[in-house]
Amino acid sequence: MRKGAIFFPSDFVDIASPEAVRQTLGRMVKRGEIMRVSRGIYCIPRSNEALGLDCIPPSTEDIAQRLAERDKVKIIPTGDHALNQLGLSSQIPANAVYITNGARKKIRLSNGRNIIFRESNELRLFEFVSGLMMLVVSAIRSIGEDNLTDDIINRVREIVKKVSPDIYAHDIQLAPVWVRKKLEE
Repeated sequence: MRKGAIFFPSDFVDIASPEAVRQTLGRMVKRGEIMRVSRGIYCIPRSNEALGLDCIPPSTEDIAQRLAERDKVKIIPTGDHALNQLGLSSQIPANAVYITNGARKKIRLSNGRNIIFRESNELRLFEFVSGLMMLVVSAIRSIGEDNLTDDIINRVREIVKKVSPDIYAHDIQLAPVWVRKKLEE
């Protein structure tokens, strides 16, 4: 595995028994070869010699994406997390909240942060072709119609220019009507 790789004990079920995997991972954590990010979530830490950092944990986003891959679900960042990913906010939320088409759960990370997955029955949210458009719509929804400023709308319009016209035409139809109107004014 490469540095920064995130993995789970279940990734090794074809190699050894669950107990043997658990013991081996525990020993590797004690030796500093791998890092426990949360209960049942491990990574091979990255380092940055220039900054003098020996053990850089994975980002909250990387952990959430890897959990979504493992569980075969889709996730959508919401609130301040979506705004931060788009560069519309410099705030880094303590809790990364995602809407998912999977089960509701909360993952407590070793750094004190949480990843929260909330269920949604709005299936159209998961039909976006562009992850960027999905993120933009989520961010605008979290700001709210009454709190959108012209500056934010103009910045978002610049961001969505990166989406191909065909995909934009498809994805904009999935956005709430008020979001669509704001983006197309």
